[in-house]
Amino acid sequence: MSFGIGDANKRPGIFASFRSAMAPRELPPDDGSPLTPPKTVLAATAMALLGGLVFLFIGGGSLFTIDSQLDTAVAAYNDAIGDCTAEFGGIGNSVVIPAGAAEDVTTRGQNCQTYAALTPEMISSARTQSIVFAIIFIVIGLVAVVGGWFLRQGVSWARLTVAGAVVLAMALALLFQAQNLLTLVATLVMIVAVMLCFIGKGQMYFARVKARRAG
Repeated sequence: MSFGIGDANKRPGIFASFRSAMAPRELPPDDGSPLTPPKTVLAATAMALLGGLVFLFIGGGSLFTIDSQLDTAVAAYNDAIGDCTAEFGGIGNSVVIPAGAAEDVTTRGQNCQTYAALTPEMISSARTQSIVFAIIFIVIGLVAVVGGWFLRQGVSWARLTVAGAVVLAMALALLFQAQNLLTLVATLVMIVAVMLCFIGKGQMYFARVKARRAG
């Protein structure tokens, strides 16, 4: 039995298409005219700048409002402890769930069993962690903005810099779940920006700039 016809008519997969798009292409002859960035690179520049500014805004805003945010979080936590104490007599091992209680009451009681009284050390640790995450967000934003600004000039390090910002943002999200809707959208936007610089006209533009500088 032959599968030759079926194999010949089989459509290439998405990864094959992506590899084909990223494959190096033959450069056209250099006529010495100024190299103008294509629309894809201009779009990538705008996307990288936008993504970087989002991280800068969130990181900077968090850094300057850490104390008020922490005070709000501590107050909400202590209010929850007060509710547990009023309904179940305490938190942790002190929780007493009435026999035959409704499912929602039992669930609240089980949640109260997970609570622990806040200590100054715990609050200080949370503050330090918030500062670290805020600084990392600012670094991601700065890296993306600097790299994005130089994308239109076609320098290779610029697209690698934006790619590095993407990797750092994804690592932060996957390892520490330090992400919200805005940073998720910003990360996706930067991923698209990087892709536009490595495929099609974007790839060709960076290759031509590199070749001209090498020559």
